[in-house]
Amino acid sequence: MDKRVVIKKKDGNLIIMIKAFCDDAKQKMLLLWIVLFSLCGIAIISQFFGAYDNGTKVFFGVYVAFWLFFEFKVIYAYRWRKYGLERIIIDDENMILIKEIGKRGITQQVPLNEVVNLRLFESRDTDFVKLMTSSYWNINKYTLAFDFNETMVPFAIDLLPKSSKLILKELKEYIKDQNKQTG
Repeated sequence: MDKRVVIKKKDGNLIIMIKAFCDDAKQKMLLLWIVLFSLCGIAIISQFFGAYDNGTKVFFGVYVAFWLFFEFKVIYAYRWRKYGLERIIIDDENMILIKEIGKRGITQQVPLNEVVNLRLFESRDTDFVKLMTSSYWNINKYTLAFDFNETMVPFAIDLLPKSSKLILKELKEYIKDQNKQTG
């Protein structure tokens, strides 16, 4: 099993922790990219206050908007790769998905009886879109999913197929056991 994955059963709960995938060489390149891209952004922002015509200032403004978007995305990716952790917790009544960076996180809680069609995630993207979104700085390579209120909920980022199948098996067995106990 992938050393980034820990599966525990504690106090009647199933707890799965998935540490974010981090490649040291790619992480260093990402940091270099952040530094250089930040310098470019600072250079453009500094020119915004120069004596330029309105058309040029609009160009600078649009450039800075795109720059801020990508700066945010890449810094988020860097922090996720370095400090990210996904937790999947199943208790008697809920499936709780927590995606955290450091001590801050986002939590989704779904009633266990409303988790439908737990499965391996299958992307419907075209080959071109898959190629464009498979870079190290994209945090969207989900491996598992389920349906909730007719909406797909993807989770378990950047897992090897073997680990995804193992986690899927553990989740299904635990949910099946929970359903036997309650129903």
